[in-house]
Amino acid sequence: MDEFKRFFLRGLAAVLPTLLTIAIFLWAYNFIETYMGRHITAAMLQVMTWTGPPEASVVDPVDDALKYGRPLDEWLGPEHGNDAGRRVTEEYKIITSKALESPREQVRLRARREQSAALWRIAFAKYRLHLIGFVIAIIVVYFVGFFLASYIGRAALRVMENAVGRMPLVRAIYPNIKQVTDFLFGEHKLEFSGVVAVPYPRTGIWSVGLLTGGPLKAVAEQAGEDLVAIFIPSSPTPVTGYTIMVPRRDVIELAISIDEVLRFVISAGVIKPDTELRLKGSGENVPTTLDHA
Repeated sequence: MDEFKRFFLRGLAAVLPTLLTIAIFLWAYNFIETYMGRHITAAMLQVMTWTGPPEASVVDPVDDALKYGRPLDEWLGPEHGNDAGRRVTEEYKIITSKALESPREQVRLRARREQSAALWRIAFAKYRLHLIGFVIAIIVVYFVGFFLASYIGRAALRVMENAVGRMPLVRAIYPNIKQVTDFLFGEHKLEFSGVVAVPYPRTGIWSVGLLTGGPLKAVAEQAGEDLVAIFIPSSPTPVTGYTIMVPRRDVIELAISIDEVLRFVISAGVIKPDTELRLKGSGENVPTTLDHA
């Protein structure tokens, strides 16, 4: 049992990064498709419907309708010959509706529009044309970003944000969401000045942190001494943690990279930087007093 657990965990560690990467891409695709691509595809279907049904060479009204339509809990009977036993679809019932032969012209026109829409839905499903809506959504997002990079775009965005800021309910939610999206996707990324060790959460306990810069002015004035701001990442998810402000004299600079300290935090201290392993037996002292940020 222990051997199975060991090999299973080893295999999981090997395949999990790939699976998570695929899952993230699928989530991104479904998000864009659900909130943008699907609506673009629906608009395209409306336009194509008004142009008339597709050519018979593009869509087979019977076979393709049964193959690519939305299935119902009905099956064709023996009177349908070779198609007997096939599952009936919503599009098939629309295409073969008796309303197409109605003596009333208004009914016939409505039935033909529904038939045209059903045939185009089949064509989109058959040739995967819904992907066009996804591609157009990507292009639209790109050009929105391109437009907002211009002076006019930035001015328009400010006007829009000011208008949103006056809405009673929206103004309580939109600014917070914007801060998160600006942090994740903005051009100004959070930069760290270096890796440090700091006595946190109390004296005698040392935590590894990332030096982010100076403190809040009000705090520094009240403290009456030189402070620095430090982000303390949490294990095993270093994207979360605490931001603290401590006296510069209590901070020790570490001669390791940010990537190395993140691996150290994620592994809960198991994976140590190569420099620390090499210097462990040599007696060399890595930490030095931090003189300036």
